[in-house]
Amino acid sequence: MRQVFSFVLFLAVAVCRAQVQQEPWAETREGTGINITCSHPNMQTGDYIHWYRHLPGQGPTFLVFGTKGSNALRDLPGRLVVAADRRSSALWLTDPRLRDAAVYYCFFLVGRWGSDVGHTQLGVRGQYGTPSVVGGAYLTA
Repeated sequence: MRQVFSFVLFLAVAVCRAQVQQEPWAETREGTGINITCSHPNMQTGDYIHWYRHLPGQGPTFLVFGTKGSNALRDLPGRLVVAADRRSSALWLTDPRLRDAAVYYCFFLVGRWGSDVGHTQLGVRGQYGTPSVVGGAYLTA
């Protein structure tokens, strides 16, 4: 019984420790780099940050994960940079295109037992101010 209680307490602590905050909306123009930031003030050794992109009409796709430092993204130009104090990270998209308009998820994995997720909807405008389309709706600021 004591082991079960300890396990439940461990799970509760892990879930309470997982806190992610992201701006709900960001916008840039084609070719203008942008940082999508994620705050995770309770990150500790053994915790991971995963980033996903959810394009309209598709399922979420994995981009990158990290615990500290900088990692290149898969499938698009950019990097994940985790702050030295591990309290925040930034997904740096170096050359966004209209096709990169999507919802970007920051997923905070606490050890093996807890998690939290935030999201930012990214709008990308064309060179002539043309708004991007995400989920069938025009994105305008």
